[in-house]
Amino acid sequence: MIRKLYPYGKKKTFNVTYDDGVLQDIRFVELLNKYQLKGTFNLNSAMSESGFEWIHESGLVVKRLKTEILKSLYASHEVASHTLNHPYMDSLTKEEILHELSADKANLERLFGAEIKGFAVPFYYYSELIETCVKECGFEYARISEESCSFTPQNDYYNWKATVFHCCEELEDLTQRFLETDEELAIFQIVGHSYDLDVENMWDLMEGIFAAISTQSDILPMTTVEIIDYLKAMEKAEITGRYIQNNSNLSLWFAVNNAVCEVKPSESIAISCAADVHFS
Repeated sequence: MIRKLYPYGKKKTFNVTYDDGVLQDIRFVELLNKYQLKGTFNLNSAMSESGFEWIHESGLVVKRLKTEILKSLYASHEVASHTLNHPYMDSLTKEEILHELSADKANLERLFGAEIKGFAVPFYYYSELIETCVKECGFEYARISEESCSFTPQNDYYNWKATVFHCCEELEDLTQRFLETDEELAIFQIVGHSYDLDVENMWDLMEGIFAAISTQSDILPMTTVEIIDYLKAMEKAEITGRYIQNNSNLSLWFAVNNAVCEVKPSESIAISCAADVHFS
């Protein structure tokens, strides 16, 4: 009996992926930090630089965060690209798409002093051309705007779907189902914009979800790139009836006959003695 697990022997993982880098992210990050959860924040560097504002149909003035506060705010979380200027990409040439992606990636890498591995598509348009450009710019994944409504791990990392948009009527039901599921390597990822929490008066609802997630000892908070890096590493594992071989550069975790064990990078363990090595 072999079950794949997340790091430290956790059965499930949770993440939020929020777009645009807006003023409400300050309160939202405070909420994530309060419950020791992890977020992925998808930013448009040119719009942060200019302090772009727009008026939501509700009348709320949505303000982009200024560049100077981004680094400290998102210090404990993942930052990903969301294009330079948040354009509608359906009418852009390949050269224009490459510029939107590569310039934003470069700006964010200079600002945060780290490689930017993720890309989140603006609006709803996505195509094979955009996917090609994402790969050419060196991103490890592209999160698109479709929802999966599923906890099952995905293997198309350039068409990555979050589980649910936070304004979905099924959000609370999906949260409860996630808390109860025993699906192997289950993922629950909420996508949205923090200004929606003001517009829809959702702050208490979201805090309730975070509080419920944080009390579950079998859920590991991870960023999007941490989840994808781990799933890619798990795909490389060779699992037979006699042994588990880790062919990646990350430690992998399994339950073998109900014993939780870590298989370190390039290590092989025999199933018969799995409970005796790296026991957790």
